[in-house]
Amino acid sequence: MSKVCVVLSIFLSTFSLFAAPIEYEYQHQFVLKKDEVGLVLINRKEVTKKPTAENPNNEYLLKLRWTLFTNNMLTLLVNYRGYPTQYVLEKKYPLKSIVIPLLPDGENKMVAQTYARIVFADFDQRNREGILDIFIEDNAQRIEVEFRPKKKP
Repeated sequence: MSKVCVVLSIFLSTFSLFAAPIEYEYQHQFVLKKDEVGLVLINRKEVTKKPTAENPNNEYLLKLRWTLFTNNMLTLLVNYRGYPTQYVLEKKYPLKSIVIPLLPDGENKMVAQTYARIVFADFDQRNREGILDIFIEDNAQRIEVEFRPKKKP
């Protein structure tokens, strides 16, 4: 009986470690009207390219806007570093969020991942505004992030 208790306690403690919520380095909530642009300025700390006229601070730009809300689905347009993509998000689990890799993985893929998770939080029918949450994971502290527009008071 004691062996069963020991095995069960080890299993439960291991499961609780994996079930812990993720702590994101940056979080922001965008409340956007149709075709209003939300910007995320991402500045790499390890600069590998020379600054250009279009990008003097070596910032990567993540732009997002929504264009259509119908049947409880939001059509989201995302442009990261000049590559446009389109997603259809719903408020159901597998279709609620998307993940965008921001930088290539570092040497240790478990620690050095840098990505943005965009979550379709809600849609305000009265004001016709989409509410999107942005969570940025950067355990290795490889980037600095600025959001525009800022949070509304």
